[in-house]
Amino acid sequence: MTISDMNEFGGTWTQNKLQILRGYLESYTTALKKQDFNLVYVDAFAGTGYINPNSPDEKQAQPVWGEELDEEAREFFKGSTRLALEVADRPFDKFLFIEQNRSFIGALNALKEEFADREIQTWPGDANDVLRLWCEVQSERLGTPWWGERAVIFLDPFATEVEWTTVSAIAATKSVDVWILFPISALTRNLPTERLPYPGNATMLDRVYGGAEWRNLYRAVKPPPTQLGMFEEVRTSEEQLIRDEQRAIVEVYLDKLRTIFPAVSQRPKWFYNSRNSPLFAFMFAAANPGTGGKIALDIANYLLDRW
Repeated sequence: MTISDMNEFGGTWTQNKLQILRGYLESYTTALKKQDFNLVYVDAFAGTGYINPNSPDEKQAQPVWGEELDEEAREFFKGSTRLALEVADRPFDKFLFIEQNRSFIGALNALKEEFADREIQTWPGDANDVLRLWCEVQSERLGTPWWGERAVIFLDPFATEVEWTTVSAIAATKSVDVWILFPISALTRNLPTERLPYPGNATMLDRVYGGAEWRNLYRAVKPPPTQLGMFEEVRTSEEQLIRDEQRAIVEVYLDKLRTIFPAVSQRPKWFYNSRNSPLFAFMFAAANPGTGGKIALDIANYLLDRW
């Protein structure tokens, strides 16, 4: 299957996302071609391997937090597993495909027959639980940094499913590169303009950001002076909270990433819908604190700027 085949149902945004990811995987595996590492590719929201957004099964898949996904957002969710399997110059040694929707597991298992020369594992379950466990087991087995193994993880969620504890577990390996499709649109819907979010939404935001840093997106504003008879008085009633621009939603997350990853993309790639509203920001982080992390970041920044 070619890139054009994978984009049969997609548009420019899907093509750019896949081109960035493909470019990175090919550069990553080539750069490590002469190194004695086993290379692992992990797709944490693998779907079927190639999701048709119009299929009945895919429409049944609902985001964990209940956000509705519009048709344009759904265009993003296809092609990444096959793309990684088709890296040929220096193929990955192992593949781990994680998918919570058990109706998709059969299609993922079929990839084992189609790509019989690849070592593929499919793991049903919540991506956060699986990834945290996988990182823990790998670090116990290989040490930190990992001895003889490196990995790339692709976090391509429907909405706000990725928890900060999962991202932190990836950073703790000191051996994994991660691409994150950050859900600007979903988060914006949970950050009301003139007040703080309701407690349930605030809990979700704490889980995504790994703390209350998102509250810095709000600032207190007092109402203007009000004329009361002969005297001018400033009302000191309850302050209004207003949110900063959407770019700050992304910057708060990037700043938090920089506290646990030694290498984080400076300029994520923004993806917009046809109404020019931001859907996602595509960003990169490398857990390797050495030269490898710097090289990985240079490659990622080049691709993010180019596409």
